[in-house]
Amino acid sequence: MVLSLMSLAAFAQSNGGVKGKVISRTTRAAIDGVKVTLTPGDVTTTTDMAGNFLIENLGKGEYTLTFEAAEFEPLTLAVRVDKQVRDINNVVMISNIIAPTLDDAIFAEFDTETLGDAQSLPSSLSASKDVFNNIASYKFSEMRFNVRGYDSQYSDVYMNGIQLNDAMTGYTPWSLWSGLNDATRNQEITSALNMGDVGLGGIAGTTNINTRPSQMRKGLRASVVNGNSMYRFRGMLTYSSGVQDNGWSYAFSLSTRQGGNSYVDGVYYNAFGYFAAVEKQFNKQHRLGLTVLGAPTERGAQQASTQEVYDLVGNNYYNPNWGWLNGKRVNSRVRSYHEPVTMLNYTFDINERTQLNVASSLRFGQNGYSALTWYGGPDPRPDYYRYLPSFYDGTYVGAELYEAWMSNTDNIRHINWDNLYNINQNQPENSTYGPGRRAINMVEERHTDQLDWNFYTQFSHIFRNNSKINGGVNLRRNRTEYYSEVKDLLGGDYWVDVDKFAERDMGGLDPIKYQNNMEYYEKYGHAQAAKKGDKYGYDYYGNTLSARGWAQYNVNFGNFGMNLGGELGHSTVWRHGIWKKGLFLNNSQGDSEKKKYLTYKLKANFNYKFSASHSIDANIIYMQDAPSFQSSFVSPRTRNSVTPGITTEKVFGVDASYNLRIGDIKARISGYYTKFTDQSKVISYYDDVEATFSNFAISGIQKRHFGLEAAATVPIYAGISLNGAISWGQFTYDNNPNYVQIQDNSGEIKNQGKVYWKNFRVESTPQTALNVGLSYRSRNNVFASLDMNHYNNMYLSMSPLYRTDAVLTPGMTPEDIANLRNQEKFSAATVLNASIGKNWFIDRKYTLGFSLEVKNLLNNQDIKTGGYEQIRLLKNKDESYQTYEPFDSKYFYMFGTTYYMNIYFRF
Repeated sequence: MVLSLMSLAAFAQSNGGVKGKVISRTTRAAIDGVKVTLTPGDVTTTTDMAGNFLIENLGKGEYTLTFEAAEFEPLTLAVRVDKQVRDINNVVMISNIIAPTLDDAIFAEFDTETLGDAQSLPSSLSASKDVFNNIASYKFSEMRFNVRGYDSQYSDVYMNGIQLNDAMTGYTPWSLWSGLNDATRNQEITSALNMGDVGLGGIAGTTNINTRPSQMRKGLRASVVNGNSMYRFRGMLTYSSGVQDNGWSYAFSLSTRQGGNSYVDGVYYNAFGYFAAVEKQFNKQHRLGLTVLGAPTERGAQQASTQEVYDLVGNNYYNPNWGWLNGKRVNSRVRSYHEPVTMLNYTFDINERTQLNVASSLRFGQNGYSALTWYGGPDPRPDYYRYLPSFYDGTYVGAELYEAWMSNTDNIRHINWDNLYNINQNQPENSTYGPGRRAINMVEERHTDQLDWNFYTQFSHIFRNNSKINGGVNLRRNRTEYYSEVKDLLGGDYWVDVDKFAERDMGGLDPIKYQNNMEYYEKYGHAQAAKKGDKYGYDYYGNTLSARGWAQYNVNFGNFGMNLGGELGHSTVWRHGIWKKGLFLNNSQGDSEKKKYLTYKLKANFNYKFSASHSIDANIIYMQDAPSFQSSFVSPRTRNSVTPGITTEKVFGVDASYNLRIGDIKARISGYYTKFTDQSKVISYYDDVEATFSNFAISGIQKRHFGLEAAATVPIYAGISLNGAISWGQFTYDNNPNYVQIQDNSGEIKNQGKVYWKNFRVESTPQTALNVGLSYRSRNNVFASLDMNHYNNMYLSMSPLYRTDAVLTPGMTPEDIANLRNQEKFSAATVLNASIGKNWFIDRKYTLGFSLEVKNLLNNQDIKTGGYEQIRLLKNKDESYQTYEPFDSKYFYMFGTTYYMNIYFRF
């Protein structure tokens, strides 16, 4: 295979020769011990610890270089030698190690509609040459582990240099390319506070996905997967042409994922993926590439439930989202999205040491998430608290409900779709809204449809002393339309588009107050009778406009190296209401106040090599970032009001590491400290005490994360290695932030004060994780592993309301207060996993391989992986004194034994 190299011809001495540096395509890390053979002449050398090689005293002419290394595919390239030593810079080799079998679809799995579910989103699934991150990213993913406790918005993910973190939330939109593993396999990765070539990054590293076809492995690859954890079947076909004689290269990939899993009823995948890229190298200086990708997906979702329900059903994977309809399982919570991305990239190699990159991208399409809604009738959710035995504890009704749940009488555990249809079809006709019957129950689809444009330019230059300056400019404009539409009227003819809470609170006396769309009301004299596909409820744009410039300078002085970087930016966030709402006639339509923020980063990386085997590095960052759109507005569905106390978030971080590499022995130990200040959060929920919808806005949140990371891999004998990693951290809230509780229908401030969070633990991710494993890799490409993972210090996501003075009453004892504010800690858990795989090389042209991963070999189905306290509170039913009683918490559990079998063929 012949690679097209980006940089050529740096001159060193009078004799002809060739030199370069061999690196991994996946991690961009140097590869030592690579056998380099030059023909004709059969000159052989090996790369040093820094990946460098040098062959001197060559005559002018054409030569062939062959590179061979354990765990990498052989590489051959042609080179022309003249009178001086030619520097071919980076020679990129491709790993032939069987990749871990996890699919990046894991990141698109979680229901982020609620506070607690959003916090369970993992942050990273990227292979890394770093011994700790490679273990943590894959081995700990079963527990939704976040490295150093950081949420995914602190990890910058790029594609061809363009940052793709969601403009509204900061999270990585893995669903945009989910299922396109082959097309997005080529990644350049940095970890923690290290800077990347395409940007400074935050505190959790950078990943740049390279989709240029000239950089992809030439050939056809086909694979099929069978599993039982996410979907039953995945098929994938990928082809890359390599660089052709005319300078063109192209690649495409197609995939599908289908079916459900072995544990959760009602979930399923009906997903596809497509990718196409073409690139033209006009000459040695100019390249232009176009990429188009998308992943149209429909999948049924799971929702957490309470332990009472799990126990009644006898299954920790109970899913309340579905019910039987015409003999089929029908899920009310379905995520359906198709958001294509187009990307144009231009590269100008100005000379051997200077390069300019320019890129632009556009993301568009639809992203919807369905849910049941109802008007004036009973709550149709089967696990609604009033349908559970505990609500009638000690009564005849409670005993009857217990028996009904235990035996699933009349399918009480599931949504009764037939009953919802009957209710709607038995409604009287109402001539006010036209012919037909008003639906009392329906399925809505909540949309967040993005139009996201990015522009990126980057300039780099290598000086004669091999120091390097790198910098760029990024512009971004995002407009996301938030609205809900009627998806299924469940046998009804229309849905009357009014605010049911405002209608109830206003007593029906002032119809203007409960109109969602005043322009429709003023035109027709009544609310809209929404039909299937019509928008209803709310319709507004979330807007962001941001610009930033960044630069970094890298230099080495002997064994000491440093990389200094800075970034300066500006961000504007605002809401634009499309509809005028009756409750807020003067504060719902048009543009809100435009919140403007200055953003910046200061970052430094230092390293010192004592020898080829021992090195240390230290890093520091201080950054100020704009708050997300989601946290900037109190109730964006209804009005333009900005969150009280909203301001920029500040982050300070430091870490230091010692690295060891002696032959195949690799080890790292690191310590880190991170301080977050001025974070904000808005939670909207139904307030049972006040019997109205409420918004809870928190500002000035401070957190402190510190801990240790250590990992090592040690060869034992004949391809057997001992691997291990430990992550110990303490992630705590560091203050008692301010809050304001605002009633949705009036905008009135109901309560304000402090949330007593200080010294409580940050939720969800395990703060202690340990891995010990044995791996085996033979010379004939057999791979096997056995791992034990242990997790501890994992805490439930807290309701801020429970930890305010607003829920204290004169009748409460100190014990009552302590019980209400206590944070649940999950039990420690140990998991055994194993994998095996093999490659066969056929006629030096074809590769046939398989890999099988089996997780949770002990089939432990009682391991909590996350969960959250419900925000809602009820008054205690004990009339002797008044206290508040929290709703039961909801939990997620790790699946029992699962497998993932991947079979592939390439040539």
